[in-house]
Amino acid sequence: MSAPVIEVESLGKVFQLGEIHREWSARLVERLRGRRAASAEVLHALADINFVVEEGEVFGVIGPNGAGKSTLLKILAGITDPSSGNAVLHGRIGSLLEVGTGFHPDLTGKENIFLNGTILGLRRREILDEYDRIVDFAGLEAFMDTPVKRYSSGMQVRLAFAVAAHLRPEILLIDEVLAVGDMAFQRKCLGAMKEVAGGGRTVLFVSHNMAAVGSLCHRTLLLRQGRVAALGPTDQVIETYIHSIDDPHTADNQGFVAFHERKPLFAHSPLLVRAARLVDDQGYPVTAARTGESLRVEVVVEGLNQFPSAVVGLTVRSVFDQKIFHFNTAMAGGFGSARRYSREHVRLEVQDLPLMAGAYSLDLLAFEPGVRLIDRVDGALSFDVVETDLYGGGYRGEAREGFIAVRGTCALWPDEGTP
Repeated sequence: MSAPVIEVESLGKVFQLGEIHREWSARLVERLRGRRAASAEVLHALADINFVVEEGEVFGVIGPNGAGKSTLLKILAGITDPSSGNAVLHGRIGSLLEVGTGFHPDLTGKENIFLNGTILGLRRREILDEYDRIVDFAGLEAFMDTPVKRYSSGMQVRLAFAVAAHLRPEILLIDEVLAVGDMAFQRKCLGAMKEVAGGGRTVLFVSHNMAAVGSLCHRTLLLRQGRVAALGPTDQVIETYIHSIDDPHTADNQGFVAFHERKPLFAHSPLLVRAARLVDDQGYPVTAARTGESLRVEVVVEGLNQFPSAVVGLTVRSVFDQKIFHFNTAMAGGFGSARRYSREHVRLEVQDLPLMAGAYSLDLLAFEPGVRLIDRVDGALSFDVVETDLYGGGYRGEAREGFIAVRGTCALWPDEGTP
């Protein structure tokens, strides 16, 4: 095992709340009067944080807003000091924590590249060797002689990431700032981070994008209210995070989740989807389904009879919010000549559910195919898929192998001289 590059031990950070200068002067007056001043209110942004990151590892940090992620990165980057504990980093640090970090606004893009390289301890010749690659990666050749203060936030991020990735710091700290870039540039950055890690350098990546964290990071730290809530393999930590998020929907005693308190998608569009639940083959409410068995969703719709050509559908999504598949009543043959009602129950059944074990959610929607979307409830229901012996041989598969469980065959025969 390689030596740790980042070592964090019993790390804590405390902030004083309120207006610091006014509070300080008030306490001074109280002391001069011989009275005991009231203690200032404090916030424990981080408390007893412990972890190590090995050389060449891509390490993720996730958690809800206010969990302490950015505070942790600022301590690691040397921007702020911890209140307790230690954070030791071995090697040159490149950080991308917020738009414009490390740039002088009055200097041009070219001048800022050389400024950042010098701060990292590189010689002018080393910076020149990487200059063309930095400019090409950022796609800002026409703006290199323009002061950075005239760049958009997206342009600043493009240049900052290009500098951080190509001037070869041993440790790269990246916050959610990449979200400022467009989709094409984000894909470019994710590819560059894989290359950086493949070259033996270490990346610490903070993001709310679970798909990016899942594809990039070997291990992940989950922070909640400034403390370590989970630490381990990324897929397991993401599962823990997803299951710890409070579900905004509450089911009644029949398992139905109601969707009354919401706004229409468009002005004057009706709220057709009123409630939903998952049920088993006996019609009893459940919160999980099994790989290879049926996923049954009952949807209560109101006023759908006024839209004879409309269909009801569901879209299943992963914990990364990736669309996995869609199914609707038209695919199942529609309602035919069935009698319609002002308030109806619609059952959608996906047979031979092809999902690997894990946590999922589904959206519900009503739409007229090829015409318009009438109503939609995003994240209407959350459910788990439980593993089964799908293949009959004891192999159950793992969520890290993908989302879809497929069936197939295999064969074996002797090699007869294949070169």
